[in-house]
Amino acid sequence: MSEASERARALWSGGNYPQIAARFEGIAQEMVEAVAIGPGVSLLDVATGTGNVALAAARQGAEVTGVDVTPRMLQLAAERSQASGIPVTWVEAEASDLPLDNDTFDVVTSCMGVIFAPDQPAAAAELARVLRPGGHLVVASWVPDRQRDRIVGAIRRRFSPPDGAPDPDDWGRPDIVTALLKGAGFTDVKTAERPFSWAFSDADIAVAFFSENSPLHAAALAALPDAERAVVREELRDAIADQAGPDIAVSIDSPWMLVTATR
Repeated sequence: MSEASERARALWSGGNYPQIAARFEGIAQEMVEAVAIGPGVSLLDVATGTGNVALAAARQGAEVTGVDVTPRMLQLAAERSQASGIPVTWVEAEASDLPLDNDTFDVVTSCMGVIFAPDQPAAAAELARVLRPGGHLVVASWVPDRQRDRIVGAIRRRFSPPDGAPDPDDWGRPDIVTALLKGAGFTDVKTAERPFSWAFSDADIAVAFFSENSPLHAAALAALPDAERAVVREELRDAIADQAGPDIAVSIDSPWMLVTATR
């Protein structure tokens, strides 16, 4: 396993990601509805996390495999599938090195997952390799957005990514993701922006939510001395408080991109 993947595994093992992933269930449902999924369809969900898309597809009768680099995520996903009696095969692997045969799946999906792969071209090539000719790709990615960027700004100002690390937001830039996927052999690449918002009853609850649950925030805060940690929390609170909406105390717009393609 690469050093970058080891870092990713350590990062995504922190925080309390199920609380984050629970907010994405609506996104997962939209992804499943974007292509024809049902009995007889084989589907691979890459960087499956806690299995939102994998489970949604399996409920439709698809034969589903979920892949993730983080053992803790796979454990949580497996517990969900066992509790609900929904059969899914879970595999530990990197997005850029899938231990799966060529031309295996009718559909490949990834919800806010493959976008964090440290080698984007290699990951895109793997998505294409395991798809059957004529198969469909469905990816959910974050759209670069000023409001969302303010929520992670206090962290990013203190923790720069390693030199040469790709920007996950590139998967939410239509021109860049189109070029990436076409370079991997995909055709008919389409992108569509979709609305999403983080809603909380007040700013303090929002700060606690991100600080305790988001793997990025949790890892970054843990690495700081106490005094600096308090400064970051206050910066985060100020950024969140500015996003107050008319009907709820805090509403942070965070649009996402539905990316579809055909092999």
